[in-house]
Amino acid sequence: MLTVANIMTTEVFTIRSSAKVTQAIALMQEKQVRSLIVEREVKGGAYGIVTERDIVYGVTAKSADPTKVMVCEIMKKPCVTVEPDLSISAVANRFLEAGIQRAPVVQADQLLGIVSITDIIMKSNIETVQLPSDLFEQIEVALRHNRLSWNKDNQLEQESKIALEVLKELR
Repeated sequence: MLTVANIMTTEVFTIRSSAKVTQAIALMQEKQVRSLIVEREVKGGAYGIVTERDIVYGVTAKSADPTKVMVCEIMKKPCVTVEPDLSISAVANRFLEAGIQRAPVVQADQLLGIVSITDIIMKSNIETVQLPSDLFEQIEVALRHNRLSWNKDNQLEQESKIALEVLKELR
């Protein structure tokens, strides 16, 4: 079974909650990431997260000065965390329920990485669907054998229109 540990990103960038938003933006740009984990203020405390969305909605949209706004003013804290042994479907459900796109991976109070919806899509072991090599011929035979229905006005029904569009694209 594929777990969070199999797909998470282990290189995580952190920032202090007292940092200015300009510092967060600079770090995100430098590291080419969409979020930063906000360090715990005390041992055993909760992690936070600041995302590009937090910056755009909490600073840019409000015409606030990012040199004057601190990360702690716009971040999510405590943030949802996930365990490394969580299944992919379980983490996807947790993301859905919380309305989030990423979360730090924490075990025994230790930050191990970060997992995102991008990791779920890009790193999951999904079998590739192979189209049959003779798909074009199969569609043509189906059309010839009138497997697709025509209405009385000799107009294609919705399924027939779609099939013809696919046929045109395949040519």
